[in-house]
Amino acid sequence: MLRSAALIFTTALLAACQSAPGTGTPQGIAAYADDPRLGAPVDRICFASSIDGFSDNKRNTVILREGRDEYMVEVFGACPDLEYAQSIGIDSTTGCLTRSDALIVGHTPGGTGMGPQRCLIKEIRKWDRKAEKPAEAAPETPAE
Repeated sequence: MLRSAALIFTTALLAACQSAPGTGTPQGIAAYADDPRLGAPVDRICFASSIDGFSDNKRNTVILREGRDEYMVEVFGACPDLEYAQSIGIDSTTGCLTRSDALIVGHTPGGTGMGPQRCLIKEIRKWDRKAEKPAEAAPETPAE
């Protein structure tokens, strides 16, 4: 009985974390598809222990910084505390961060209050914050 209740609770919790189908709003890295700062996929970030910062954290993406290099990391599903993270740890079995490794997001004041979250990495992309969108063409004025 207890096992069934735990299974139902877990299923309901996972369903609540999924985005609503048919909303049409891209999530994760897909939301940055036309952004010139988003680079090519990366298999790994080596020397994961030297990751020295993060920024632009959303519900399922974060920019990790290693020295001068930056990477956008997307996690599977949603990681609600990621958006409010004040610190992020890395759970990797090697010196390189790869897909299926995890980000450990500690308890945060605005978060779920459920303790540290372990968020599995879905994708890693190179990020160039200095890249700019091409200037949009000025609207043409009708000739008189």
